[in-house]
Amino acid sequence: GELERLRSRGVEVHVTVDRADDAWRGQVGVVTTLIDWADFDPERATALVCGPEVMMRFTAAGLVGSGISAARVFLSLERNMKCAVGLCGHCQLGGSFICLDGPVFDHPDLAPLLAVRER
Repeated sequence: GELERLRSRGVEVHVTVDRADDAWRGQVGVVTTLIDWADFDPERATALVCGPEVMMRFTAAGLVGSGISAARVFLSLERNMKCAVGLCGHCQLGGSFICLDGPVFDHPDLAPLLAVRER
């Protein structure tokens, strides 16, 4: 219902799933497959990305590859916060504390940190 309300307000909404069941009739594939479907002017576009870090890494790279300035691609990492005041250290990423310095960062600041492989 929420997606239909957005569409009724003129928002272009595309949905995809990684894996479909027999009932799914929409697009299948990772979110980066939707970038080519989106109608936008890369010179004027700003992208806001949230989700798992691996998805954000590839989505941000795809958006930059489509011509959007890396400085206008923003990623949200709020899911990593615990205390929200910089005491517990749970949200530390590199030299930043997500709760104090974010939770939204631009792609140039996060790209090197998102490239680090998780263990």
